Amino acid sequence: MSQLSGVNSIKIGIDFGTTYSGIAWAYSSTPEKVNVVGKWVAGRSRTSGKAPSEIAYTSSGVKWGFGIPIKEPTLTWFKLLLDPTKYPLANSTNSPLARTKQLIPHGKNPVDVVADYLSELYKHTINHLEKTLGKSTVEVSPLDFVLTVPAVWSDAAKNLTLQAAELAGFRRKKSIRLISEPEAAAVCCLKEMEPKNLNVGDTFVVADCGGGTVDVISYTITRKFPKLEVVECVEGTGGLCGSTVLNERFEELVRDRIGDRFSRFDKMKHEGRVYMMKEFNDSLKRNFTDSEDEDLFTCPVPGIADDPTAGIEAGMFIIDRDDMRKIFNPVVQKVAQLVQQQVDEVEKLMTRQVKALLLVGGFGESEYLRSRLQAEIRTRSGSEISILQPPNAWTAVVRGAVMRGLEGEMVRIRKVARNYGNSCSVPFMEGYHPKRDGYIDPHDGEYMCRNRMRWYIRKFRARMSKRATRLDIHFVSIKSPIILTLPADVNPVCTLEVDPNVIPREKFKRKIGINGLPYFKLNFDLLMSIQSASILFEFDVDGTIYRDVKAFYHYA
Repeated sequence: MSQLSGVNSIKIGIDFGTTYSGIAWAYSSTPEKVNVVGKWVAGRSRTSGKAPSEIAYTSSGVKWGFGIPIKEPTLTWFKLLLDPTKYPLANSTNSPLARTKQLIPHGKNPVDVVADYLSELYKHTINHLEKTLGKSTVEVSPLDFVLTVPAVWSDAAKNLTLQAAELAGFRRKKSIRLISEPEAAAVCCLKEMEPKNLNVGDTFVVADCGGGTVDVISYTITRKFPKLEVVECVEGTGGLCGSTVLNERFEELVRDRIGDRFSRFDKMKHEGRVYMMKEFNDSLKRNFTDSEDEDLFTCPVPGIADDPTAGIEAGMFIIDRDDMRKIFNPVVQKVAQLVQQQVDEVEKLMTRQVKALLLVGGFGESEYLRSRLQAEIRTRSGSEISILQPPNAWTAVVRGAVMRGLEGEMVRIRKVARNYGNSCSVPFMEGYHPKRDGYIDPHDGEYMCRNRMRWYIRKFRARMSKRATRLDIHFVSIKSPIILTLPADVNPVCTLEVDPNVIPREKFKRKIGINGLPYFKLNFDLLMSIQSASILFEFDVDGTIYRDVKAFYHYA
């Protein structure tokens, strides 16, 4: 690889998941070859498509992924703390989120923890690339990162993720952008599987079933060759019903049987409890199909004496098919509700029938989940929907992120879940505007009305390109930033700050106000575009585009 020209960029996908995270990459000159990182930091050789999204702050420094010693208190699920309003389990006493909040070191916040973990992912990525391609090749090749986030996250949470990535080093002489997890999965599935039953004009739903969250979104194919293009159908949905909830339900089952009566569960050694949960996670949960030849399932419970009444024999915790169904069914039902809701919305609003469901993510590989969805999900006419499970569904999102980096935008039209606009002043209209908002402009003396909204994008309306609005800004000093805010009665997304120092001075028109004092006037278009998982703000002055716009997001 050392002979490759430095003009060839390396596209790198980072799937930062709730429970597991993955890395994949490809050279822009060989886009057909997407490489998934399979070797991870560990005390022994460890091969896996992903590494645990876990971190520990130890006396010898930060440990992460497979490299965390089994005795160390470990922070898990910390990704969800970036959007806490969507995940109430953070306030539940026994939830992983609650335990993680207690383990965050003094002086750190959730963004810092995410940044620390992403920093380890970043260093591992660079180390892997240098070992594979050579350090000199990596140094001269532009690195373009594509980081995945849940589609249903708030704008503020997505921005926090980007902040954490920048703190972790992803922005240093490199580019980074966000993509929604189900969109990345859709790219991967349609490119790799090339399903014959999905053609231009067909609509499909993607269910990205991960460890912590499930994201559901729908698309209609508008072009397949030479480049895949789709449009969003309706607003995506999601929930905290990933496969890790199954682990919690299994733990509750064990606690119910042995904990309440003898308090043995709480007395189990940490190592024994971790080993028990690992066996359930890696074996029982992944392989459960509810077939008739699966009558009993066993899981080791180290340190617990045999007790036939609690279902413990020869050091093994015994559960049957009915127990497994009780663990799975409430979670599977939530996934089915999300998918059915999306199907119903598409067929109601778009008047077209959903043709297929793409099932991806680690939980998406579950045969029991697939069979239940196949039995329950129906179109409005009552017919079944074809369910597609791509090979290696666990890494579909990270592979799709790389493909997105290679090919660029796939979604031509998007749906937005809210109205977007900015506050402004307009000429006062007698009898229409409230007098309390009227004022005399101190610069040109015109009677104006403050706190009016100029809308860029309306809720649920699809947009393909940038939306612009013309602004006339008056200010005394061209050194001061231009602040664009929202009225108090509108839910604020962010405050924008435009840096006027990047604009040539001749663009500012010097005028004399009605008070006799000089001021400057600048006309420019504020540009806004909805991307896969972020909002891009720019401004246009006489045809020149500037990206010197800072967005300060408002967090709940």
